[in-house]
Amino acid sequence: MPEIWLGYGDSEIILDIKYENISQIPRPSMNKIDLKKLEIEIQNKLMIRESTLILITSPFFFILPILTYIQKMSKDLNIKNIEYCILSKSIPQRIRQQLNENGISLNKLGSDEVLEKVNRFSNTILIDRIEYDPVFGFTGSPVRLLRECYPDEMNQVYTFIFDSLPQPGQYTDPLKLAIEVISKISSQSIHLISNNDGIDSVFIGDFSYSFNEAIQRFKSITQPTVESSKSAIISGNTNYSCQMTLGNSLNLLWNNYHAVSDNGIIILLSENRGGVGNGTLLKLVENRLDLEGLNKYQYSKDLEHINFLKMLREKYEIFLISSLPRIYSDKLGLKSLQRIKDGLGLVIEKNGKYSKSTIIPNSEITLVNV
Repeated sequence: MPEIWLGYGDSEIILDIKYENISQIPRPSMNKIDLKKLEIEIQNKLMIRESTLILITSPFFFILPILTYIQKMSKDLNIKNIEYCILSKSIPQRIRQQLNENGISLNKLGSDEVLEKVNRFSNTILIDRIEYDPVFGFTGSPVRLLRECYPDEMNQVYTFIFDSLPQPGQYTDPLKLAIEVISKISSQSIHLISNNDGIDSVFIGDFSYSFNEAIQRFKSITQPTVESSKSAIISGNTNYSCQMTLGNSLNLLWNNYHAVSDNGIIILLSENRGGVGNGTLLKLVENRLDLEGLNKYQYSKDLEHINFLKMLREKYEIFLISSLPRIYSDKLGLKSLQRIKDGLGLVIEKNGKYSKSTIIPNSEITLVNV
C-alpha cells in the first residue's frame, strides 16, 4: 500500500488505500526557495521604520523565518516602535512557542480592533500567503481583511454570489472589490506561496502589486489536470486554520468538488475542534435561520456555505469525517463518518472493488482542472 498522509486539524492521519483504488493525487508543483535568498529579498524590498505595525492576516507554516528576518532588520536599524499582531482568534501553540523562543511576541487582534490599530502606526506591513477561495477566487490579506473588518462591503459581496456556484481560481468581482477597498490602507505587503515543505516564492511591495503578482505565480503551479472520478477524498494540510471550524473546512470542499462526476461521493476530512463556527452555520444547526429568506439577509460569517450547500448537496453524496456531533451534519444535509476507513469501504461498496478515488491532500492550495 502507498503511504498517504492527510491533514486532520493540526495533525495528520494515514490513508490505508490500495494502489488500484487511487485515480490521482494532484499536488501543486512547488519549488523551495533558499532561506538565505528569502532573507535578502526581505532586506532589499521591505521598508521598516519607526512606528511599524506587522499584521499577519492568517497563521501559516513558515511565518517564523519571515518574522525573524524582520526582527533582525529592526534591530539593525535600531527601531524600537514595532509591533507584531495577528488577525486570528486562535494561534497554534507551535507558532507561539517558536516565536517566543526567538523573542517575538505576537498579539491577537479582534476584527473591531484592526482598523484602529492600523491608524495608530505610520507604517503597516501585511503578511499572508495565497490560497484558493470559493467566493473571491483567491485569498490573502485583502480578502481576509474585507471579511473581518468591512461588513457593509461583505453585504455587497453576497449579492454577487447568491445563487451562484463556487468560483475558486477566478478573478471575481468580489476580489476586485476587496483589492479596491484594502488599497485605501497605506501599506506594504508580503505574500507567500508555500506548502509544508517550504516557500516557493515571495512577493514584496505595495499592496496591489504583491497580491496580484503572487496570484499569477500561484495559478501557474497549483492547477494540475485530472480526470473526473466517481469519488474523491479532500483535505487541507498547509494552513493551521483551514480545518479549525466547519466554515473554514467547507472551503476545501468547494475548491475541488468539481473533480467528482455527478452523483459521485465526496469525503471531506474536517476535524473542526472549533465547532461549526460562530456564524450562519451555527444559526442553522440551532434552528435560528429561515432558509427561505437567504436572499434577504445581511451577510454574516459563512452565509455563502448555506448557498453552496443548497445548490450542490443534491448533486453529490457529501460525507464528513469530523469531531462534530452527527446532529450538526444531519441538519446541514451532510452525512457523517467516524473513520476514513469507513469512507473507503463505502466507496468500494457503491462503486465496486476496483473503483478509483481522486485524493486531494491540500485543497486550500490546489485547484484541479478536469
